[in-house]
Amino acid sequence: MTETVGTELADAAMIASIQAKLDRLTEAVNAGLNRTRCLRRWSEFIRERDGHRCVDCHSTRRLAAHHVFRKVLLPEAEYQTGNGITLCRECHREVHVGFNGRPDLSKPLDAQGGEKLPLIERLYCILDQDAVERGLLLPGFYELDEQVLAKFKLFQGFAHDTPFPGPPVRQAYLIWAQANLAVRRALAEANGFPMTDQPILPGEAYVVWGSETGQPSAGIIRNPRWY
Repeated sequence: MTETVGTELADAAMIASIQAKLDRLTEAVNAGLNRTRCLRRWSEFIRERDGHRCVDCHSTRRLAAHHVFRKVLLPEAEYQTGNGITLCRECHREVHVGFNGRPDLSKPLDAQGGEKLPLIERLYCILDQDAVERGLLLPGFYELDEQVLAKFKLFQGFAHDTPFPGPPVRQAYLIWAQANLAVRRALAEANGFPMTDQPILPGEAYVVWGSETGQPSAGIIRNPRWY
């Protein structure tokens, strides 16, 4: 369920305008309109919700609605509102530097450098922060469905039902803020200690204690990332 935070910061006129764009997007998708028209309405909604300015640098010039996680790899998230963020031309160009073609699905995620996973993490984080600061964490405005969130978890090596806190866009950030579970396990095993299969959230640490000495027997794993 979507969390509502600080709604007093957004005035009624702003919310009504955003909701009107969301209604148009929903109508287009439900009516089965062609992809071009649905994407146009998705883009209109994203830019309206984000206040017609780049969420990253706050420029108001040459704006585009950007899919945070590429639709070519996750088409079910193509029209989901939590997978969009408004960027100016300069910030948009930066996120597309390098490989931007169709991914080879036989290769590991981001093997070709097209997904840019640290950037995905960062964009979901600033999108969530912007929603909180503007009081816009309202139903439908930043939605990612359970299927998409489950795939994010699987991409990171977690079970599809592993719990992450917060509304959907925050969950997306926290999922991508994790080191891949298989990599984490391999590093832990190489250093002689077991690894939890639960998330280690930003600011948290996982400590392995020795059973005899009461001191850390192998080490501490921290997740320090927070934007």
